[in-house]
Amino acid sequence: MSLQLDRDRRSPVQEHLNELTARVTLLLFLGILSTVAWLTQVDAILEFILGLLNPCENGCLNLFDPANWSAVRWMSAAILGFITVMPLLLYQAWSFARPGLLPSERTWLRNWFIAGVFSVFLAVISTIGLLFPLLFDTGHRTHDSMQLDARYDAVYMLSIVIAVVWSEIIVACAIFAMVLAGMSGMLNEETADWWRIRIYGLVLLLLLTSLPEFGGLAVLLSVIAIATIELCTSKWLRSPKPTFNDQKPIMDGDGGIRNILMVDCSCSGAALPFPEQIKAPFPILSAHSLCTSSSERERLLETALQHRLTDIIISGCSSEPLPNSFKSNCHSLGCSLRGLDVLQTQSHRTLPSPFQVTELELKIALLEDPWPVSTVHHRVFDILKDANIGELILDTRPSFESWGMQIQPEQVLLQLDSKHLNSVLHEIKPLQLPLTIL
Repeated sequence: MSLQLDRDRRSPVQEHLNELTARVTLLLFLGILSTVAWLTQVDAILEFILGLLNPCENGCLNLFDPANWSAVRWMSAAILGFITVMPLLLYQAWSFARPGLLPSERTWLRNWFIAGVFSVFLAVISTIGLLFPLLFDTGHRTHDSMQLDARYDAVYMLSIVIAVVWSEIIVACAIFAMVLAGMSGMLNEETADWWRIRIYGLVLLLLLTSLPEFGGLAVLLSVIAIATIELCTSKWLRSPKPTFNDQKPIMDGDGGIRNILMVDCSCSGAALPFPEQIKAPFPILSAHSLCTSSSERERLLETALQHRLTDIIISGCSSEPLPNSFKSNCHSLGCSLRGLDVLQTQSHRTLPSPFQVTELELKIALLEDPWPVSTVHHRVFDILKDANIGELILDTRPSFESWGMQIQPEQVLLQLDSKHLNSVLHEIKPLQLPLTIL
């Protein structure tokens, strides 16, 4: 399945790779500069952090491995450099990904970026400022109570803190990603495995490859991380597939399940909107002008993708004026596209009709898909039996022969195929309606 949106342009893969390379190169260059700059201040920063973590008043912190201390200094400077270029990183990622995303995906990505930044600062502040000072102080008091001589490795303390903060950031970003996907309708029991494979796989990859020195602890952190994400997002992982306005699938004449959506397109104001009283057998989505608005077409494609629509019925036109790219996208989604052509019916009126609802319901009843052709007359009868109309005009002529015809407000026009004429006449005969056959 491949969608080609209106703002998309066809370009070779190499062009995308060149763009990605240019963006990544810029970020790496600025990240290296920031890292080098932070190296001049990292000693003071690490001294401040160790002051927060130090659980004892006298000198119980020791440096057992000077080589590891250099590694910690570089790693700390690299982390600070990454945080420094984070705004530019988010901007570059947004600029690169945005053109290929649907509206809800853009909203999800934007919110995830915001939640990710929030989780980074929350994890750093809460872990370094609250969690580990409390844990180290508790451990030190335990040592004092056992009359042990406290000697702590400053490098190992910082390494543990960095590992835990990194794990918290990864887990928080994964949770936010799945929660936001669930809130936007992209995550449900039908798509749960797709999200699990990608999110859990990325979490395991990041944790196991970035914490090799912790061995079994890294594996334990990975298991805890997956369990935490599963628990926090279980509500959406087990939620049923979303439906559009509580739509109910329709069984067609062949026993297939159809998810149908009617788009009430006003054709830039030329077509009258559907009245609220209309009784349609499927949900209705309002649109101003699908032919001219690319954003409305994107919204409709997203609705079709998210709710697994099998049919889209346009109210205003016959669907022929719609762009070919939109028709191709609907075909890619396995969704058929057709129209009621309400504009053609409205062209026969110069005065408003009190039977607009009845006329629209009759046009819907004449649809030969998804319902069987053999039941058209029954559907017409069900609508007319309680309509109390003034006169029914049955028009079996081609549309070009009906051009220019004008009907009165109390008249209801029913344009149907001539093959249905006899069965409809026989079915509505007991109603004794005033009839005109054209």
